[in-house]
Parts: sequence; C-alpha cells; structure tokens
Amino acid sequence: MAFLVDPLISESIAKLTNLRITPIIEDVVNMNRKLDRTEEERKMFKEELEEAEKLVNKCAKVKRNIFKKFKYSLKLKDFNGKLLRFFQIEVQVFQTRGIVETLSGVHDIKIKMDSIASDVKDIQLSKSWNGNYSGSMSTSTRTDRSGSENMEREKYGWRAPALPKGIVAFDEPLAKLKAEVVAGIGSDDYGDPMDCDDRSVLVVAAAGGCGKTTLVKMLCNDTEIREKYGENIFFVTVSETPNFMVIVNDLFNPNFSGPQVSFQSNEDAKNKLENFLNEKVVGPMLLVLDDVWSDTFIDNFPSRNRECKILVTSRTAFTNYDVFKFDPLNEKDAKTLFRQSAFTKGGKRPSPVISENLVNQMVTCCKRHPLTLSVVGRSLNGKDKSVWESMLKSLSHGRLVLDLHKDVLIGLERSFEALDDEFKECFLDLGLFPEDQRIPVSALLNMWVHLYKHDDGGVDTLAKIFELSYRNLVDLMISGFKNDLGERVNHCDQQFVTQHDLLRELAIHLNSKLSLEKRKRLIINARGDDFPSSIEQVQEPMQARILSISTGESFSSKWCDMGVPYLEVLILNLMSKTYTLPNFLAGNPKLKILNITNHGLYPTEFTNFNFLTSSHNLTRIRLERVDISPSILSLINLQKVSFIMCKIGNGFKKLSTRHQNIWPQLVEIEIDYSQDLVEFPETLCSSVYLKKISITNCNEMCGFNGEIGGLINLETLNLRSCTKLDKLPESMCKLENLSVLDISDCLSLSGLPEKTGKLRGLRTIYMKGCTGVHELPDSVEDLSHVRVVCNEEISYKWQEYSNVEIDLVHEDPLETLKKIMPF
Repeated sequence: MAFLVDPLISESIAKLTNLRITPIIEDVVNMNRKLDRTEEERKMFKEELEEAEKLVNKCAKVKRNIFKKFKYSLKLKDFNGKLLRFFQIEVQVFQTRGIVETLSGVHDIKIKMDSIASDVKDIQLSKSWNGNYSGSMSTSTRTDRSGSENMEREKYGWRAPALPKGIVAFDEPLAKLKAEVVAGIGSDDYGDPMDCDDRSVLVVAAAGGCGKTTLVKMLCNDTEIREKYGENIFFVTVSETPNFMVIVNDLFNPNFSGPQVSFQSNEDAKNKLENFLNEKVVGPMLLVLDDVWSDTFIDNFPSRNRECKILVTSRTAFTNYDVFKFDPLNEKDAKTLFRQSAFTKGGKRPSPVISENLVNQMVTCCKRHPLTLSVVGRSLNGKDKSVWESMLKSLSHGRLVLDLHKDVLIGLERSFEALDDEFKECFLDLGLFPEDQRIPVSALLNMWVHLYKHDDGGVDTLAKIFELSYRNLVDLMISGFKNDLGERVNHCDQQFVTQHDLLRELAIHLNSKLSLEKRKRLIINARGDDFPSSIEQVQEPMQARILSISTGESFSSKWCDMGVPYLEVLILNLMSKTYTLPNFLAGNPKLKILNITNHGLYPTEFTNFNFLTSSHNLTRIRLERVDISPSILSLINLQKVSFIMCKIGNGFKKLSTRHQNIWPQLVEIEIDYSQDLVEFPETLCSSVYLKKISITNCNEMCGFNGEIGGLINLETLNLRSCTKLDKLPESMCKLENLSVLDISDCLSLSGLPEKTGKLRGLRTIYMKGCTGVHELPDSVEDLSHVRVVCNEEISYKWQEYSNVEIDLVHEDPLETLKKIMPF
C-alpha cells in the first residue's frame, strides 16, 4: 500500500511547494530587476522555478503507469532535496550579501546625514552672524537637522515618560497648561523663533498626589506639543535631595552601560549640559523638572534661552516664577475617576447597588483629590454597602476642618487598614527606600525571603507586588531584559517598583506611630552632616529588626552611639565616594540581610568594610555601585551575593591561591553591569553548593578562569549580553544538573562546547542575538528534549534536530542595527 501512496504524496507535496514558492520567487526576480541585479542572478531563481514546474507537470500526466509514476516521484524527492539545499546555501549567501549591503548603505547614509547636519550648522551660524536669513533656506536647514537629531536623540536620556493608561480626567487643566506653555514662543516671518520675555519658567504647584506629574506627562504626549517641540522634549525627575551630576549623567548615559561622564564639579556638569543643548538642540525646547523642592536647583538649567521653556512641578509655589494654578478636579471628572476605581467593567455599578448619593458623598470626602479617589475607590471595589458606609463615616467624622494633606493621609490609612497582615508589612517595608528612586524587586525579595518566608524563585514576592499595584499602592515597572515569551528564570529579575511620594510618606507615618526605641522599622534620614537629634537622644537599646539609613553627599560618617542589638536587616542609601560603616555593625550577632545602594555617580569605597566580617549570620548581601573590598570574601556564611554596577576586579585579584573556600555556603551570585570583570573568578569554581550564576551586561567579560565543571550543583548559568565572551569552557559539559543556559546577545560567542550533548539535564537554552554562532556541535543531538529560545537566524541551525523545540523571538530590525552600528 505504501508503494502506491508514496508517489501520490510526493506529487501533492511538490505541487503545494511549487504553488507556495512560485509567487515569492517571481517577486524576488522582479525586485532584483529593480535593484539592477545581474541577469545571471535573476536567471538562477527563474531556472529553479521553471525546472520545478516541468517536473511536476510530467508527473501529473502519468495516470495509470504506477511504476513510471513512482519513478517521477523519486525525481521529485531528489529535486525537493536540491531545492532545500538551494535555499539553505545559495539563497542564504545572497541574503547575507543583501544584509551587508543594507548595513553599508545605512552607514553611508549616516555619514552623509552627519555631513549635512554639520553643513547646516555652519550655514546657520554663518547666517546668525551676518543677520541675513532666507525663508526657504531656514526651513530646509531646520528640516535636515531635525532628521539627524532624531537619530541622535535615541542615544540620550531625559526622554518623556509614556502616558499612563486609563486617564479619565485633566482635560480642562491640560488645555490651560498647554496654552501657557506655548505662550511666548512664536515664529517670525521666516519660521524662526522670536525673542520672548524672561518668563521662561512655569511652576505647576499643588499638594502631593494631586496629579501634577500625570498632568505634565499628558502635556509631553500631547499631539500639538509634540508637533511644536518635536524631539526637544526633556523630562527630569529631581526629588528632595537631588544630585545634579548624577542627573546630567543620566542624560548622557541613560542605561549605565557606557562609560561614566566625568565631572569635576556641579559647575562643570552645568557647562557640559549647556554645551550639549547648544550643539544638539535646534528649535524650541521643553524641559520638564518634576518634583522640585528648592527653587535654587532650577538655576542649574538654562532659563534665559529664548527657545527654552522650563516646566516645573513642585509642592511649593515658587513666588519668583510664574505659577500655574492647578485647580482640583471638577465634580464630573472626580466622579469619573472614582467610578473607574470603585466599580468594575469600565465604571458600571455592579450588584449590590451603591446609591448615587453614596458615591457623591464619597467623592466629596475624598476632596476631589486624584490619588485619594483612586486608592479609596480601589479599596471599596466589590465590597458590600456596609463597608462603604463605614469608610464614609471614618472619612467624614471631624475631618472637614483639617487641611487637604491631612485628609489624604487619613483616607490612605483607611485603605491600608483594609489590607491583610502580610500585605501591610510589605507595604510598610517600601518606606525604607529613598523617594523618587526605583526599588529593585530583587532587593525586596532578599528581605522578604527572610522576614516572611517567601520562596527564592520570587513567586510570592511578585504576587505581593502585583496585589499592592492593583490597589494603587505601588507602581510596578519592568526594565531591561524580558524575552518575548514573557518568561524569566527568577520572577524578580530586572523588575522594579516605584512609589508615589505621598504613599511613601504614609508608610513612614505608619512606621512612626511607636516611640523610636520600640519601632520594628527604624527609618533615619540624615540631613547634611548631622544625625537627627531625636536619634542621638535615645539612651536605651532600640528594638528595631529593620534599619534604613539615608545620607547625602556631605555626610562624613560621624555616627552617634546607637544600640540596635536585634537588627536583622540593614538598608544603607548613600551618595558619598568614601564611606565609613557605623560602629554598631561590628560584631552584630543577628544581622542577616545587607542592602547598600550608592545613588551617587561614582562607586563608593568603604574604609572599614572589615566591620562586617564578624557578622557571622550575614547570609544575603546586595551592593550597588560599590568598590568591592577584599574583606567581603571573609563572610563565610553568605548564601546569595549581588553586585550591581560594582567595581569588583580588585576584590578578587588580591586573593592568594590559598583562598579556596571562600563563601562555602554560596548558592547564588549575581553580577550586573560590571565594567571591570574580565573573567569569572577561579576561587568560586569550588563553591559546590552554587546553583545559579548570573553575569549580565558585563562588556569586558571574556571567559572563565578555572574549572567550572566543579560546580556540580549548578542549575542556571546566565551570561546574557556579555558582548566580549567568545567561547564557553569545555568543562561546563560536566554540569549534569545544569537546566537553564542563557547566552542571549553574546555577540562574540562563536559556538557551543563540542561535548554539549553531555548536558543531559539541560532543558532551556536562550540564545537570541548570538550572531557569531555559525554552526552547532554534532553532540547536540544527544541532548534530551530541549527548548531553544532564539531569533529566526539562529533557528535554522536547530531545525534538523528532532529533540529540539524552537520558540522564535521576533527582533526589531532597528534594535539589531543599533547593536551593530552605534549611531
């Protein structure tokens, strides 16, 4: 039976294949003709198509002669193999040539555009000196320069944030603010900006949580504003204790992956910023300074530029500038916003029915305050009428004589009381971190694994974050790598949360209800060089299990004598280049979690890191932008270590060969954005309990120094975006427990180890963007069922293996070009 059926199947497959590829090949031939390809090349495609058509037609004419039909079926089978080889080899060669030609063309265009931009700048400068402007020339030169600057803008930070979803109000204040912003910036008869008066700074002032930031985000995304300012819209988050050099560095190096900009002083940063604006920005500019606490900070920015409009949001109405009167929401918008939070399905009231009168009273009690309306509404969503009435009674009783800010705290506190106990604890922990800073979810994970017994994979932690986000008590943001299939090895990797200033104040307010010595969480903000006097006056030991200390650039580490014998979690937020740890850390018996974050520009060097060596119970440590001291290697009970943007080379280089048992209990190590890590330290290759290695975005990482095969319990090896890594060690093939290998965007990687097939436990390989991998070792056919997540180019190399499941990740061609060609 198979003898009779096979020819029919072969003919059907051939017909179907020919039917599908014919129009594609014809399109290729036509396009090659337009691109002026050689006749030989066009004939090559056409001949393959004609030969396939003749063979299929001959086979179709054979009706009854089974043996002849079988003969043609064999020819069809051979031709199918020939066609497959044609597309896999010859067509791919032409495709590669096309890609290279495209890149070459893009490069040529870039050079020409840079040249045009330079010529335009020279013409404009020349005309500004001569005072002779031609209308048509002015329009032309500005258009050409705009195209070049659009590409240049992609390299810089201070970009306007995306518009939040679900905004239902602010139409009226937006229209008024837009009118004020565009006022004074007009054009002369030649289309060039006219001089405007000195009122180039406009302050949007209102209490916390009134929607100032939301309003200016809407403005930045408004169509008319974008048409007027184009790419020249800049957005800067300032906060209460800003570091101007860090803020300017964020403009030049928004992703922390490039070299840090060197500033000698604030004045030097100011000069570099002014030079940037003069050279890169053509035409009107809108600069948003969000959350400014002191009007003196505005002086750092060019406020007298005739084409620059500075929009400031602040809780203070700075009287030396024009102030935009931000009225509360009108009744209609307030109701709409409240309904959106309080009722499901687009604001439609569910059962049980809540009366219109009850809704009106709740909106009134919320003072038409956006944040309060949203948070209180969410806390009542789906609740019984009795819960609504209880909330209304609490908000109404004796509160009308209080100011707006107090009312908001009361309303938010009621929402807090509706949380379950563990959610309350998690929310209160968010107040331990500085305002206007992203809080890494991995830092919360370290705390909550210890405090609330969360799982190490991050499932419990992320579930708590999602619930708090759903209640509008925190904002979850995703930054950095996330594959297109939405999966992560750890649910908390590369995820961050932010919190509104008012909600942070609520957390601090709730943490402060007990006296200093009895608080579970002790939050200390040192202003200048001094500790708060209330802390210095405490004589008895404090009972705090969690301590958060935030200091600024001028803090000289003059610690007061403070007793915290029950301390388990320490969070240090600092900005100094040098730092002395507090004396009370020496010999602290219960300290288990340490999180140090330097919010300054340069890595912090600690003068007495050895204080921690006597903290024998310290199990988790997370350091960000820190110069690693060799003394950290003496912390023998560490189980998880995270180095983020740290200078770590010296810490391991000073080890002698006798240091073979550092961190003997280590289970996980994470190194991200280290610019001086060249090789994986040999001393860590004997950490037999190590289960996860994550080395990401380390552009100098070239390989492994030592026998990685000794890590017999290693389950996850993450080397994502290590662009200089050219090969993987052969010894890794001894890792029988290795389950996940991530080599995504390792652009220099030439291939997999020859004995990769011995990794019988390997289940997932991420290798998107591995452009240097040209072939796979034959041993991969010995792998058990493995899932490969990759882009289309890499997928062709895996298709012949039946033991492989391929998940395609679709790349943005522009992003791929950016990796290859730095515009």
